[in-house]
Amino acid sequence: MHNKVRMIFTILAILLYAHSAHGNDNGMVLIPAGDFNVGESTKAVYLKDYYIDKTEVSQKDFKEVMGSANFFFKRDNHPAEQISWNKANKYCQKTGKRLPSELEWEKAAKGGTTTKYFWGIDPGHHPVGKKKPNNFGLHDTSGNVWEWTATEDKTKSKFSGKIQNKRIVRGGAFNFSANLITSSSRLSLHSNNRLFNVGFRCVKSS
Repeated sequence: MHNKVRMIFTILAILLYAHSAHGNDNGMVLIPAGDFNVGESTKAVYLKDYYIDKTEVSQKDFKEVMGSANFFFKRDNHPAEQISWNKANKYCQKTGKRLPSELEWEKAAKGGTTTKYFWGIDPGHHPVGKKKPNNFGLHDTSGNVWEWTATEDKTKSKFSGKIQNKRIVRGGAFNFSANLITSSSRLSLHSNNRLFNVGFRCVKSS
């Protein structure tokens, strides 16, 4: 009897681990707690575990939550773009999630690697939307579209001296050169920008 009980608990533990490791029912994957190297340096930062979307939010998913939107490349399975930071943040909140910090985004994008790109040191080339996922199972973390993060840019305006209303985007875009689609590529954009090469994905605490 005791052996049967132990076997049942073992099976349950395996199923729970597999569920966490390969994502939940909402198309997310679990990023395990631990250290990772920021940028291309040896500076290690510890992050708690969290879930992140496997893919950028699609136009279909965005419209189902937020209603109609004016996309540049109009395809249901393409990334939702021409979305301001505020709209992206609102979408994540409405779905019980949030935008990732840029460190959460970077750790997930690197997939446990320390190379310039998550697949190695060379830029490579892939058909749009057909890239091989990284070690965590995330798609399109290099190229496709830049992705909004929750991280503010604290830079002050040269004219007013006030902190600008900017946020960090990560990952590069399809129309940028290879050296700007690395796992540590970043830009600062005004929160109200609506650009055809900027999208987003969401995270939530585990």
